[in-house]
Amino acid sequence: MTLGYEISGIADSFETVQQFAAFSTIALVDVNLRDGATGPRIGQYLASDFGVAVVMVTGSPELIETDLSKVIGLISKPAHPNLIRDVLEYLRTIREGERGVPPGGMRLFV
Repeated sequence: MTLGYEISGIADSFETVQQFAAFSTIALVDVNLRDGATGPRIGQYLASDFGVAVVMVTGSPELIETDLSKVIGLISKPAHPNLIRDVLEYLRTIREGERGVPPGGMRLFV
């Protein structure tokens, strides 16, 4: 499925996220990465410091206990490709300042 988005990079740790952060507007962030459960910290970093629209993607939503006030929401894995498409479209819509409708299957934080 081709969605027409340009990928700034795939990051597997906080260190690699720092390389792509300035070039990103939307991010889907897993909780557990190569350097541990750094996903929530990465999500907050991207949203707070760079204004990136972030949605967490995890197979363990119960592990997200920290304050993610800047992160938009969460979807659980496994995520169907149509859900990913709908989440990306929702994030694009709100980045453009419009009022989007979050897709079913997405839990909002904000």
